[in-house]
Amino acid sequence: MTFLGLAAVLICLSILLLGAQETAWTAERIFATLTVSSGPLSQPWPPTMDSELRFYAPFWGAYGILLLMSARDWPRRSHWVPWLAVVFFAGGVGRAISFLTVGPPHPLFTLLMAIELLTPPVLAALWLVTRRRGQDSKRSDLKPSQDA
Repeated sequence: MTFLGLAAVLICLSILLLGAQETAWTAERIFATLTVSSGPLSQPWPPTMDSELRFYAPFWGAYGILLLMSARDWPRRSHWVPWLAVVFFAGGVGRAISFLTVGPPHPLFTLLMAIELLTPPVLAALWLVTRRRGQDSKRSDLKPSQDA
């Protein structure tokens, strides 16, 4: 959660300061280097798209801050995890709808879609395990000791 939170805040700042297109192209170049891919960068985006994504960037940054707060103070904020997972999953669903209705994006964004669809169920499962362990330990604390 810490990694995703930090990434969200940094992506927010990049989109706000450098623009959505430059942020995407930078990420696509990194993807190409890591995967030894030689595909082209995505097409230039129109000003309306840049404006829209700079508007939404602070919401992504706020999401990152909530993730960081949850990771930092798990006992008090772990109940946020299912909601944060649902929001992340919804982003992946949005990408999937775009993929099906408009066409496939740059391979990096297809990878991001897969991460956004697969990570939330894992986060929710880990949250449930952690929650159950916490409840089990509370129950064992309440049982009378056999040593007395």
